[in-house]
Amino acid sequence: MNRVKPEFPLEQIHAALGQIPCPGSLSEFAAAMAQPWRNVIRHRREINPTDLPVTSTPVDWYPLGRRPDKDAGSPARSVAYACGDFFIQDAGSLLALAVAGADGNGLRGKTICDLCAAPGGKASALVEAVAQSNAESRGFVLANEVIRNRVAPLQLNLARAGSDCFAISSLDPEILAEQLPQTFDLLLVDAPCSGQAMMSRGKQNQSALSAHQIQHSASRQQRILEAAVKLVRDGGQLVYSTCTFAEAENEAQIRWLIEQGVARPRPVAGLQDHETDPGCYRCWPHVHQCAGSFAASLTIQHSATAKTRKAKRRKPVRPPISLTDWYEETPFQSRTYTRDSVILEFSPCAPDWAEQIAIGGPEVAHRAGQTWKPAHAGALRRAAAQKPINKIEIDRDACKQFMRGEPIKTTASGWNAIELNGRPLGWVKANGKIGKNHLPPGARMSGELTT
Repeated sequence: MNRVKPEFPLEQIHAALGQIPCPGSLSEFAAAMAQPWRNVIRHRREINPTDLPVTSTPVDWYPLGRRPDKDAGSPARSVAYACGDFFIQDAGSLLALAVAGADGNGLRGKTICDLCAAPGGKASALVEAVAQSNAESRGFVLANEVIRNRVAPLQLNLARAGSDCFAISSLDPEILAEQLPQTFDLLLVDAPCSGQAMMSRGKQNQSALSAHQIQHSASRQQRILEAAVKLVRDGGQLVYSTCTFAEAENEAQIRWLIEQGVARPRPVAGLQDHETDPGCYRCWPHVHQCAGSFAASLTIQHSATAKTRKAKRRKPVRPPISLTDWYEETPFQSRTYTRDSVILEFSPCAPDWAEQIAIGGPEVAHRAGQTWKPAHAGALRRAAAQKPINKIEIDRDACKQFMRGEPIKTTASGWNAIELNGRPLGWVKANGKIGKNHLPPGARMSGELTT
């Protein structure tokens, strides 16, 4: 059965755009808004695009983005996806990452906050960007998500990044700004919005075009932005993004910040063709073959230095179990933190406030009943101070078995991380004959897989 494409009234679209000129005709724009565009691949910088499981072409505005060819299979049905070689997201969402410079080397060692982080597509890219150096000088990402039921998918996506350079918090932006004023070199605000770019996917209805919804969203965005400015250090960068086309939610918000005297445009080289206002950039569905997006880059300027309470690092507390049977010891001092039934182990370069604010982060163990087990995220560690000690390299057939949640044959004993061509997949607990599968249900893949 063919899906009937929605039709959007041109007068409402024109009103939402305000003073922002639409490239091409409004009818072309409206038709493209109704088109459910295919997602793209954002791959790790160490992955060669020719090694991806599907043929693809580049995303013009983000070098680490690739568009699967029309007749290519599903990239999500591959082992490369399972072990975190790439993420899948809308091409438009890569615009904010381009504005932040997440595809280059400029974020190495930076302290970054993703203020509205779930489900984690952008946050995971930022984690990869800050961790491109040795364990003594890597950066750190705080992924904040106010809505608690969205924290679980955020945790899973950040685990796939294979890093220990992040923490997850769940605080209202105003409260976070009180606790960590002028702390971050870069802050990304992917703001809640009317979501006009999501209408073709059924995630928003036509009310997203209404003046009432636009104004409601714009008011909420101003409150978030007021807090966001307080979180950025003097001279730091604020990246603001949305998945809507309304001027009131996009360029008008940036002009408002500039008029307040707290920010100035921070133009991004290479994005001139996307620019609508100084420091403001757009992807249009009918021009850029994606759902569409907005992103802006600002330099924050403060008139006074914030009065801060120096964060005190929590005193080291011995974890309830020894981790040395599962994870290798390193010359760097990692920081373990037990929260409820989970043990987190932060990077040695994590800020002093990480343990105080975290409700989640780089998990290394969890408790099931009275028994402690290594966490799935621990098996996926690529760029972390501590990694699994025991590893089992498997072949493609065994990999397909493992990803289905089935046990595998092995002569190993104890807990072992499973790898295919050095890429981590998860844990088995082996007895010298069989490795019992401990892949979480949500990470399993039924049916035929490509490797």
